[in-house]
Amino acid sequence: MQLNSSGEYGKYGGYGTHGKYVAAITLIFVASLIAGYGYAVMNPTESARFVEELSAEFGWLMDLSLLQIFLVIFLNNAIKALLAIIFGLLIVVPVGFVAYNGWIIGIVICEEARTSGYMSVVAGILPHGIIELPMIIVSAALGTRLGMMAFLRMKGTISSKDIISEIKWSVRFYLRWILPLLFIAALIETFITPVIRHIVCG
Repeated sequence: MQLNSSGEYGKYGGYGTHGKYVAAITLIFVASLIAGYGYAVMNPTESARFVEELSAEFGWLMDLSLLQIFLVIFLNNAIKALLAIIFGLLIVVPVGFVAYNGWIIGIVICEEARTSGYMSVVAGILPHGIIELPMIIVSAALGTRLGMMAFLRMKGTISSKDIISEIKWSVRFYLRWILPLLFIAALIETFITPVIRHIVCG
């Protein structure tokens, strides 16, 4: 998988290569995750209540079949990743999306580690997260880059044709790489992660 545009890595160098945006979004995600974890450490009662409410919100998933759960997970991630790209023209959307999700994951990790231990955290996140999280980050990075392009278009630095070209390339990249990998991640999360977690945690 290579991030390039029209066959050239970072074709529009004036507003940075794709790799720079991936790095920036990754830093935002990690910082938000650490912040969420820190919040949970400092506010155990509030974070426990938050995770409990979060679990209750998605409790209806337990009434679904494994196939239905897989479809919900896949469609949820696929739609969010696509929206992060498309609404990236507003810049704040993909950045806020990644920051908020990083914060939530940080809280959940802290609570899971507190109640079940870190092995449970690793077993419950790593199998599918190693694919899913990078795809969400890349989607947000592509969206952020589009947002920067929209800003430069308003300044007259680039043309509308450049933006349209980048949108087409981003959608093709989404269909070729992000969507299939999210499909695989959803399969792992539904059918493999629970088994691994049961084996590791008993």
